[in-house]
Amino acid sequence: MSRVLFLNGKNPKRRNVSPQRVFAYKKGSYCSVRRNDIARKGSFASGRMQISSVSLAFVLIAVIFICGAFYLFQVNSIATRGFEVRELEKKIQELGKENKKMEIQEVELRSMYNIEKASKELNLVDSREVTYIEIKGPVAMK
Repeated sequence: MSRVLFLNGKNPKRRNVSPQRVFAYKKGSYCSVRRNDIARKGSFASGRMQISSVSLAFVLIAVIFICGAFYLFQVNSIATRGFEVRELEKKIQELGKENKKMEIQEVELRSMYNIEKASKELNLVDSREVTYIEIKGPVAMK
């Protein structure tokens, strides 16, 4: 049996402890730590955890794989949107041409020649005498 000194603030006391366990002091509290854990390599080295080169390589490969997959996804989505934009631009140009054709057709239909032609087809009569009614005084209009 080994003896360990417990620092508890006021009175230091000695106690008997089994050889397999040692009590570590940390800010007034005690925690049980096995000697094998302290002696084991890579477990606790000056308060830091050691990472093996195999696990570090695995993590790096995983990160590179994830970044590559994300890059491919982004490139694919950008290319797809590029095709969609081109299709929409073509549609805009076609609609612009159609709009100009309709404006020309509107001007043609509003021309005096077409109006006279339509009036003859519908058997409309030209008005020769126009009579205006003059009302003296205030009148409300509907």
